Amino acid sequence: MLLPLLASSAGHAQTRSFAAPEAPATRSGYGEDLLPRNEKDRAALLRTTAFEATVYGMSAYLQYEQLYRQAIDRGSDNYTGFNRFAHDRNLAGPDYATFKVPNTDTLYSTAWIDLSKGPVEIDIPATQLKYFTLNIFDIFGNPSNLSNRTIGFEGGRFLLVPRGWNGTPPKGVRIYHAATTQLWILMRAFAQSDAEVRTARAFQDAVKIIPPKEGEETANVSGYASPPPPASGALGYLRVLDYVLRTNGWQPGEAALVSQFRSLGIMGDKAFDPDALTPAAQAAIESGYTEALGMLTRAKAQLGEPTGTGWMKVNKAVYGFNYVRRSVINIAGLGANVREENASYTTFVDGKGATFDGASNRYTLRLQTPPPVNSFWSVTLYDSKTFALYPNPLGRYLVSDRTKGLKIRKDGSIDIRIQHDAPATGNWLPAPAGPFFVVIRAYGPKPAMLNGQWLPPPISADRGAQ
Repeated sequence: MLLPLLASSAGHAQTRSFAAPEAPATRSGYGEDLLPRNEKDRAALLRTTAFEATVYGMSAYLQYEQLYRQAIDRGSDNYTGFNRFAHDRNLAGPDYATFKVPNTDTLYSTAWIDLSKGPVEIDIPATQLKYFTLNIFDIFGNPSNLSNRTIGFEGGRFLLVPRGWNGTPPKGVRIYHAATTQLWILMRAFAQSDAEVRTARAFQDAVKIIPPKEGEETANVSGYASPPPPASGALGYLRVLDYVLRTNGWQPGEAALVSQFRSLGIMGDKAFDPDALTPAAQAAIESGYTEALGMLTRAKAQLGEPTGTGWMKVNKAVYGFNYVRRSVINIAGLGANVREENASYTTFVDGKGATFDGASNRYTLRLQTPPPVNSFWSVTLYDSKTFALYPNPLGRYLVSDRTKGLKIRKDGSIDIRIQHDAPATGNWLPAPAGPFFVVIRAYGPKPAMLNGQWLPPPISADRGAQ
């Protein structure tokens, strides 16, 4: 009986759709019941929605702070505008302020790209650098790479194009489809010795950003006369999130989630206006925002999967819809790359689970087998209070395979002494007289690292030795 029914249905001139209707395009289209009338229920819904919006968009807000400082605020020390690099000519030190937890293996260059006026070309020269990458992030912190791993050392020309672009690139130029209108390029060029620093600087100067031709204009879809400055608190956060979503959109599959944020006053018919919210609504939103920040801050110590030896294998840069991971990693430090480019491990504790304290203990990391890499590896120390490199008289912030005078044992193992006072002998990584944490970075990790065959050993403590 089923087959004839199906056959007759197939002959109908109009196919019936069983899909739900599209979400309304404006706030007014959602109806008066977008928020409950009961005051207590309304506060509860606003609080939970603000919590969700904070977890969802914190990575975008943190990136926008950097975007505003470099590309919009003309009074900023590192203002360049869009589509221009700001180059760091020296390796990062304790005073590095662009973002937290920087490496000190490479020179950094940063640029914010605006595709609202059309595609932007990136030209990368051939190079003999040991390692380089143009790490490209969408506004939410999702990364990709134009690096020696993905394009080789011969370089090339690439056209960053916005969503919906259907043009034809110039001959010899490859297309890069951007996920958002605003992008961050974090360029890393390997350098350790003075000669390598000079080579890296030359590479920085040779990479070119070619913006659209003058006069190309598109409509302002953000609803803002100018990009809003970052501001503290929930209302400052929501103003930025509203601007970011209007300007950049969101990932496929997120429309239902983002539409819920309309109850907070964003993504409406007009730009976000905090004065349109009642004092009770503002208080509820502020409460949800504060709760979410507290949760994300407490989660910073769980930056990945435990290895069983105190180290966490950082699951960075592969987020999908895991907004907790995305926010936590970007709170800890912007610019997290995919493991295939840079595998990393972080630990705040020794092998017995005790928090590092340079005031009362000395520590040893014995690398029986150094990290298996195609490029280079390093062990870097950071102050747990500031997430900055620890200033020390030696000016040494890492020990790596390129450390001058690196001492290697006869069996090929490497001992790294992590302590506040200088040891009598050995590879010394200076630590503060207080809490700290350690990061292993492996650039160009080999399969043994990616598949988990190689894991960092525990850091042992010589308790009470100071």
